[in-house]
Amino acid sequence: KKDEEGDTWVPDAAERAMLREEFITRMHQRFLDGEDGDFDYSQVDENPDLDNLDIVSRDAEERYFDEEEPSDAPQLE
Repeated sequence: KKDEEGDTWVPDAAERAMLREEFITRMHQRFLDGEDGDFDYSQVDENPDLDNLDIVSRDAEERYFDEEEPSDAPQLE
């Protein structure tokens, strides 16, 4: 990139640090969004050993209660 005088722009240390941080942030987000073409996401997505067991347990509990037929609560004396 050239500046107003036609010289090649060279970022200083602070600009390089900022650009590096921005690059890393964007690359992390691309990875999380599933946009990294060099990574085989299926090895992670289809591996039950990598599932978050708290979430799996909560999902199973929610399915159980969703399938339960509603009934009246017993009267307390």
